[in-house]
Amino acid sequence: MRQYFVTKVNGNFILNDEDYYHLKVVLRTKDNDEVRCIYDGKTYLCRYKSTKDSYILEEICELKEDKELKIDIALYQALIRNENFDLVIQKATELGAHEIIPTVFKRNVVEIKKDKEESKLKRYNLIAKAASEQSNRTYIPEVLSPVNVKDIKLEEGEIGLVAWEKEENTKSLSEIKSQVLNATKIKIVIGPEGGITMDEFEALKSNGFIPISLGNRILRSETATISLLSILNYMIDIE
Repeated sequence: MRQYFVTKVNGNFILNDEDYYHLKVVLRTKDNDEVRCIYDGKTYLCRYKSTKDSYILEEICELKEDKELKIDIALYQALIRNENFDLVIQKATELGAHEIIPTVFKRNVVEIKKDKEESKLKRYNLIAKAASEQSNRTYIPEVLSPVNVKDIKLEEGEIGLVAWEKEENTKSLSEIKSQVLNATKIKIVIGPEGGITMDEFEALKSNGFIPISLGNRILRSETATISLLSILNYMIDIE
């Protein structure tokens, strides 16, 4: 059953124009077909009914579901090639990330030019919205404006993790499990295709980030993101 994020006008659930087109024209929804509607973080089972000039999403009941992770995760993802960055947004959303922040490293092979930033972020956020609907999330993670890796800070109660390919002085997630599960928020940093420079790594460490290992093999940036988020999902969801 298809899910949509909706607004409310005069007590009625309302789709945006693109979602209404998709529901009516692409899916060929008929009267009395059921639709999942997300409003204000809650899920409602609704019945679609067409009218002469518009439509009605008639509420049947509220579905008591909890699809979100118990701990917010902020993903600081290096800017990588377009199709791979799109994949990261999609999969990070499916895996429960609360926000996604494109991050500038010295070895980035991609940059977002200022005159293109608004259109890029709009497209990124549309990808996140579609992935949230597909995965039945009740929240759409926001893709924020790019930041420099050295400007990432931790607030009280937060834990920071940086994927580090060097073997020395790294920890496995199992070693810091209690710290992760007791954090108010998890911030994870994934470097670019060329890796994180030593001075960037030291800056993160001085800001409280813990270097972690994702195994014996060198992973592509997008693979590291999916791997780390998958492990964190398992750790958080089984508690």
